[in-house]
Amino acid sequence: MKEATKNFWKRLGTSMRTDVLPVLVSGIIRAFGIYMFVTPNHFAPGGTSGIAVLLEYATAWNSGIFLAILNVPLFFIAFFCLGKKEAITSTCSILLSSGLLIVCDYIPGIDAIQYVPTYGLLAAVAGGIFSGIALAIMLRSCGTSGGTTIIASLVNKKYRNLSVSMLTSLFDASVVVASFFVYNQGMGFTAKLDPVLLALVSLFVNSKTCDAIMQGFKTAYKFEIVTNEPDIIAEEIMTKLHHGVTRISAEGMYTREGKSVLICIIRKRHIAELQRIIRPYTGTFAYFTSVSEVYGKFLK
Repeated sequence: MKEATKNFWKRLGTSMRTDVLPVLVSGIIRAFGIYMFVTPNHFAPGGTSGIAVLLEYATAWNSGIFLAILNVPLFFIAFFCLGKKEAITSTCSILLSSGLLIVCDYIPGIDAIQYVPTYGLLAAVAGGIFSGIALAIMLRSCGTSGGTTIIASLVNKKYRNLSVSMLTSLFDASVVVASFFVYNQGMGFTAKLDPVLLALVSLFVNSKTCDAIMQGFKTAYKFEIVTNEPDIIAEEIMTKLHHGVTRISAEGMYTREGKSVLICIIRKRHIAELQRIIRPYTGTFAYFTSVSEVYGKFLK
C-alpha cells in the first residue's frame, strides 16, 4: 500500500513537471510580454496574439478576450484533427495568458509597469525575447505553439508541399501587413510603417530566441582529425584537454593509404589549444564544426 501511494505521488510529480508546469510558465511569460511590451508600443508581432493586439487597439477591448475567442475554435479543430494532448496543452497555456491579460485590467496601478520607450525598438526586442521563450517552452512540451500553427498544420495535411513553418510565417506576415492599416491612422507613411518594422524586429528576435533554447545552450565543437599518428595526437588531447577521443579507421581514396580519423568534442575555449596540438603534425588534416545539445559523458 505504501509503495503504491509512493508511486502515485511520483507519477503525479512527473506529470506536473512535464505537463502542468510548462503550461503555467509559458502562459505567464506570454502574457507578460504582450502586456508589458507589445500592447503599449502599438505593434502586432504575428499569430493570434498579434490579431488580438490589433483588435484591442481597434475596439479598446482587452486583448485577452480576443485571444480566447480566437483560440477556442482552434482548440476543437486541433483536438479532433491533430492531437489531443497537444491541443489541450497549447490551448490551456493560451487561455491562461488570456485570463492574465484580462485580470491585469482590474489590478490598480499595474499599468505603471508597462514599458513605453521613446522609440519602440527596445520594446520590440524585449517582446520578441519573451514570446520566443514562451514558444520554445511549448514546443519542447507538446510540439506545437497553438494558434496559427494549428491552421498551418491542417493546411499541411492536405498540401504536403507546403511546410508548416512557411505557412506559419505567411500567417504572421499577413498580421504584420494588417498592422500598417490599423495603427497610426491619419498619419504619414513613415509613422504607419513603424508598427510594421517593430513587428518584424519582434518576430526575428522571437525566432532567434526560440531557436537558441530549442537547440540548447550546451554548444560545443566537433573536431575530425585525419592523421597517420593517431596515438600521439590522441594522447596529447586527452592529457592536455582532458577530453576523450574516438578513433576510426579510414582509407585515403586518392593514395589508397590507410589512415585514422580522430573525433573529439570540445568546448569553444579549447579550440586554440587543440589547434596548437595538431599544428606540428604536417601530414595531418583537420576540420571542426559546431554541435549543440551535447548528451552523455562529455568529459574524459
